[in-house]
Amino acid sequence: MKFDLTDLRIFLAAVDNGSFSAAAAENNIVVAAVSARVRRLEEAFRVELFERTGRGIRTTLAGDMFASHARKIVDDARRVESELDEFAEGRSGRVRLLSNTNMLAEHMPRALGTFLAANPDISVDVSDRPSHEVVTMLKNGEADIGIVAASADMTGLERWHFVPDRLVLIAPRDILITQASINYARILDFPMIGMPETVALSQFLVRLARELGRNIKVRMRMNGFEGIARMVESGAGVAIVPDSAAQRYRKFIDFRILEIGEAWADRMLFLCVRHELELPGYARRLLTHLKRYPPTRLDDDDS
Repeated sequence: MKFDLTDLRIFLAAVDNGSFSAAAAENNIVVAAVSARVRRLEEAFRVELFERTGRGIRTTLAGDMFASHARKIVDDARRVESELDEFAEGRSGRVRLLSNTNMLAEHMPRALGTFLAANPDISVDVSDRPSHEVVTMLKNGEADIGIVAASADMTGLERWHFVPDRLVLIAPRDILITQASINYARILDFPMIGMPETVALSQFLVRLARELGRNIKVRMRMNGFEGIARMVESGAGVAIVPDSAAQRYRKFIDFRILEIGEAWADRMLFLCVRHELELPGYARRLLTHLKRYPPTRLDDDDS
């Protein structure tokens, strides 16, 4: 590097004031120091940056070109310094948030929307991951905040009760099911409408089916719960969705809602971090916002 930011600031002060003495006064140094820094720049680039006249100094063509670049460098440096100050104070940054399908579709738009509106300098990267992956990524420092189902081993993480994550079966009106509650083995007898394979809910249901030695007969995959509900209404298959989505769409889409009579269908979601006090300030602000749902933190030995 043939110059530093101080050289550039002093050089620009000389350009703007047309005088080494004025540049010295502006930077609280002696005139000889200004002259020495300018001379060092000229020797480093082997060009003259100023013409010395009886009335002061004026830039050469090389000096004009260098001044243009110097202003950009100084402005960029000032911008970086400002952004880093905001980052250090927790006013700006990007939070890495991991969640499951239900939270992303049913709760996060509202929860994150109000937070982002109130914090315009903070951004959030959200990924849909199964709970066991969320735990691993939190422990490895690959995420700041995670939403995890109660079935996951959260040992070593700080966690808080968040929201219930109840799953139900939605089915066509004419389906031949007489009972009010149904188990997963019976559900697997029917063709299903599902989410994309990469979605956490899909991976969870595949894992449950494999534990039963079964496969899911997926007829079609849809990106959203409304599309799934409309496919079910048409008689294309059944689907497992969050109860909150089923209750909302049943107001204008015709299908049956059946309880799933297994413990995994009625679960609690937890808000998790590795260490709250180690989070950047901007991530702690989001955590505080999300904790307002339920404020109770659990210790690691609670079940």
